[in-house]
Amino acid sequence: MNNRHPVFITGVQRSGTTLLSAMLAAHSRMSCGPETHFFQRLAGENIDQLIDPKGWPEKGKNFICSISYSNFTGQSNRRISILEKYQVTEQQIDEFLRQQEPSISSLLKSVVEPYMQRQGKSRWVEKTPDHLLYLKIIRTTFPNSPIIRILRDPRDVALSLLKVPWGAKTFFEAIEYWKLMDEKSREFFEKDENSYTLRYEDLIDNPERELRKLCTFIGEDFEYAMLDTSSTGKQVNSQNVPWKKKVEQPIDKNRAGGWKHELSRELNQYTEAMIGDRLLCYGYPLLENFPHYGMFILSQQALHKYGNGVSKIAAQGIRVWKKNPQETPYAKLIVGNPLNKKGLFDRIRAISAIILTVFQSLWKGEKIFWISESEELKTRGFGFSLLKLVLNSYRIGN
Repeated sequence: MNNRHPVFITGVQRSGTTLLSAMLAAHSRMSCGPETHFFQRLAGENIDQLIDPKGWPEKGKNFICSISYSNFTGQSNRRISILEKYQVTEQQIDEFLRQQEPSISSLLKSVVEPYMQRQGKSRWVEKTPDHLLYLKIIRTTFPNSPIIRILRDPRDVALSLLKVPWGAKTFFEAIEYWKLMDEKSREFFEKDENSYTLRYEDLIDNPERELRKLCTFIGEDFEYAMLDTSSTGKQVNSQNVPWKKKVEQPIDKNRAGGWKHELSRELNQYTEAMIGDRLLCYGYPLLENFPHYGMFILSQQALHKYGNGVSKIAAQGIRVWKKNPQETPYAKLIVGNPLNKKGLFDRIRAISAIILTVFQSLWKGEKIFWISESEELKTRGFGFSLLKLVLNSYRIGN
């Protein structure tokens, strides 16, 4: 039966994962403790060594005991261990693992199952937002577990990320983070038959309706106790951090759609120009009209650094996503210093591609925009001098 398997909750940070986990933890059968970041930490380990029967359980135990987290409460610089979060000892981990077959699942169970048993529950839920990046190994390790994703309007997510000490430094960075997490996980949720997606806005608008549907999916009976997170909110917020305190309070429908009165038109234009296709896909509204499609030339890292320049493109009605597969570019967009590469061959190839793009675009009647910072114009060298000669008349300052 589906209700015998643990449940995993994921979602971009500040999307409502804490609220959802507290709701499930209020169920009489389910427990959910603090975030484990288990699969994130596992990614840096030699898994074969951890679960090698010859070294079991010592190496696995040492790995579990090494997991710790930054302390963002402002009280000290001391890191918080997973043992402290889950109130287990090293000896208890050792004793648990000695009774288990060597496996990745046994390692995670060594902290979440004792916690579940102390709660008097029979099914555990694990919630770590960044596990969006590790969905494949979660599915391999727990092939029958429901994996739940909660979505929230990216504009509200971005604004919220600006308010936490570990979040984004700029709105542009926050949107880029959301876009990356969506790109890394969307295919999984499109194809995996035992995954489920719900929207934060729907959950707080009608929590009973959404929780009933979710309970049906995971094989549980809905319980009205799930609507009260005043107690379980404290459990999932073990560090008592202020940005999770709202989960202990009654559900407030006004938490959704804050971007409509907090976000400037410029930043909303930027967002819709960058990820408008994803907004539409997830049922979120677009306020702007973008008649033109602009295509980036050459891949760029840290595009958020050029957010102001991209905003100027968006203000001209240019988006960077296609309305249909057949749409051709109205404009070609070049960002930053494309010659900022290590190898000579790569730099030559980059400038050749740009020169070819310029000539092709002129021939086709496409517009060209070069979004760059003033500081980049101080770069020296023959290649960059040639680049400036070709692109300077198309430059838009960041």
